[in-house]
Amino acid sequence: MSKPATLFDHLSNITDKKTAWSKLSDEDKKAFTPYMINRWLSMNMDWVELVNELQKYTIGLLSPEEVYKLYLDVLPKQKTFNKYIKGSKESKYNSELVELLSKHFLISEKEAVEYLELYTGDRLLSLKEIVKLYGKTDKEVDKLLKNK
Repeated sequence: MSKPATLFDHLSNITDKKTAWSKLSDEDKKAFTPYMINRWLSMNMDWVELVNELQKYTIGLLSPEEVYKLYLDVLPKQKTFNKYIKGSKESKYNSELVELLSKHFLISEKEAVEYLELYTGDRLLSLKEIVKLYGKTDKEVDKLLKNK
């Protein structure tokens, strides 16, 4: 008994090999997941708009077989490499600095991160002064701003 097709096998079948749904084994058909296919196809900048447009149909309305056939017909026959783009889990800025700015300006932490993006060059001095208002020493300020 062979293993069912992986996500990457399905992507290859749709784009490179152009394998018909009828040629897939029952295990391969069960392993086909439209959500994950959409997710990986959207990593290709040439296809992101198409996948986004088709997503309203491919998630929920169409059966996995219909989704497979749709992408088989719509996507060009070509070998592709879709680099997985993942979100950054770690903030670029020190969390204590973000929290401090959030309190200082009475804004959300998300907005505080956006503010930090604006503090460059000469504005960095004013950021240091804000941090010092909260009793931080020069050494502590430098530690908080090390990524700036």
